[in-house]
Amino acid sequence: MSKSMRILLVTQHFPPEKGAVRRLYEFAQFFSKEGHDVSILTAMPNYPDGILPEKYRGKFFMRENMNGINVYRSYVLPASNAQPRRRMMGFVSFLFSSIINSFRIKGKFDLVLASSPPVTSSVIGYVLSRLRRTKLVLEIRDLQPESGEQFGNLNKSFFTECIRKVMRFLYKRADHIVCVTEGINNWMKDSGIANNRLTTIKSGVGQDFINSHSNGIRKKYGWEDKFLILFSGTLGWVRPLETIVESARLLADNRQYHFVFVGDGQKKTSLEIMAKQYGLTNVSFIGLQPLEEIPYFLKAGDVLVECLKEVPVARVALPTKIFEYMAAGKPIVFGPTDGETSQLLQSAGGALTYSTNNPQQLANIIEALYKNKIDGVELGKKYHEFVSQNHAREIWAQRYLNLIKQFKRA
Repeated sequence: MSKSMRILLVTQHFPPEKGAVRRLYEFAQFFSKEGHDVSILTAMPNYPDGILPEKYRGKFFMRENMNGINVYRSYVLPASNAQPRRRMMGFVSFLFSSIINSFRIKGKFDLVLASSPPVTSSVIGYVLSRLRRTKLVLEIRDLQPESGEQFGNLNKSFFTECIRKVMRFLYKRADHIVCVTEGINNWMKDSGIANNRLTTIKSGVGQDFINSHSNGIRKKYGWEDKFLILFSGTLGWVRPLETIVESARLLADNRQYHFVFVGDGQKKTSLEIMAKQYGLTNVSFIGLQPLEEIPYFLKAGDVLVECLKEVPVARVALPTKIFEYMAAGKPIVFGPTDGETSQLLQSAGGALTYSTNNPQQLANIIEALYKNKIDGVELGKKYHEFVSQNHAREIWAQRYLNLIKQFKRA
């Protein structure tokens, strides 16, 4: 029996890379299991450490099959998260290599679905939709260049103004725009995009997180008798992680508290130096961990912390990991105090929020959880129940599929 739709998904980042790409992979798997032919046009994996696995090295083009999904990989200049200029060059290299290699992908598609950032993925999607004479859906996971400018990894310039104009052009030309948060959806409407061309499809979380256990993580690292405050994710410029280290300093007199950073990024070295200068023995940096083990670490924590810089664009952000944190069934402390993320936590059972410029405020919340002045166990249960019922990834994947079915060729 023939597949009912052929979908070409364009994204620079895809597993085995880590991060938000898990959303795309699991959605693509869902579409495939529902009987649709899904092809992925992506780059050779190298994010976030800039290291290409051996089987992908020296190749300009490569085709592989991942659980029934055809994955077409193109050359990219490898770059780590700590090399912003080289990463920019990587975006451009993938732009050209993917368009060249797209001619190796035969047949007609009902739809080109391009996921951004980086913005070059949207450009590729637009070019291919025109070459293939098919519909274009843009998935916007983060606003660019607005996010880069406000979080501080891009300076306002002629370059960012060009990016802004390109993205505005693409927003107007796309047949539909998928926003991963309500805040981005509202931003689009405020920018003049018609409501009937916008749909919010959140990331949700997979069953591996919802049904996880800690798998002996605490014993493995010698944390069995500790009250663990855990952060998992990219140690990058969008997050004021220094405040978490400062909170660890404020709580250092009580040996029960232990702070754990799981992940890597531009700030990892500076945070390690900061902890060393303070003489902190209650902070551990354990680096990147295998993707399949992240649910174990989250389940091992007593408190999970996430934060974003207090800039306007943070109010429309909803980090993918928040759903993963909630699935762990543990209390979550989030900074800043307002925005879509804190509203989600509040609707799920209660939001514990702090100003990211106030380490004492964070320390006070952690202490209140430790002393049971706040019932973290009950709050965690509410989070787990809420996310299981409302944000399992299958729920959002079905909504996504219902949306894109309208673009099937006659």
